[in-house]
Amino acid sequence: MYKITFYYKQNEKFIKLECASSFLKKLIGLMGQKQFNGLLFKQKYANKYLSSIHTCFMRKTIDLIYINKNMCVQEITTLKPWKIYLPKKGNIKYIIELPEGSINKYDISLNTKISISDGHERKF
Repeated sequence: MYKITFYYKQNEKFIKLECASSFLKKLIGLMGQKQFNGLLFKQKYANKYLSSIHTCFMRKTIDLIYINKNMCVQEITTLKPWKIYLPKKGNIKYIIELPEGSINKYDISLNTKISISDGHERKF
């Protein structure tokens, strides 16, 4: 389990997520799941084409958050089932998939600074 911390002017907000660390988990992602907290993808290459996300076989709409190498939110969007999204820019280090409405719930906006740590408080 990974903990994502979003830093704001006056407070911090936390989200606990699973990490898609294996090939199989990255391939399956959230397909077929009815309920989920979210999923974290760490990108091996900072290429926008390798950072595309699809929602084929998904049951629910998801929120996508793209994090750049500077650990800031670079792009946010909401994606309905059976759609494909290609980010506008490269330089993507992490992708976070969250349930629909999470962008508003956690007040996530562009350039929000984040921190990612595992259960042992190691930061990535």
